[in-house]
Amino acid sequence: MPTCQDCRFYTVIDDLKGECFSLGFEVRGKTDSKKCPERAFRPNKSSNSKKTEATRY
Repeated sequence: MPTCQDCRFYTVIDDLKGECFSLGFEVRGKTDSKKCPERAFRPNKSSNSKKTEATRY
């Protein structure tokens, strides 16, 4: 299940939270994407994704 940290609008602040660019406020990274306010969740398809970086090692 995708979470906020898998969204293209999510910017990491620390291990637990980040900033949602589309909404302009802090959100928890592990929040389920189905609970996204404004339904702004968009999957991150860039190579900067945490999951993509982890598989490179």
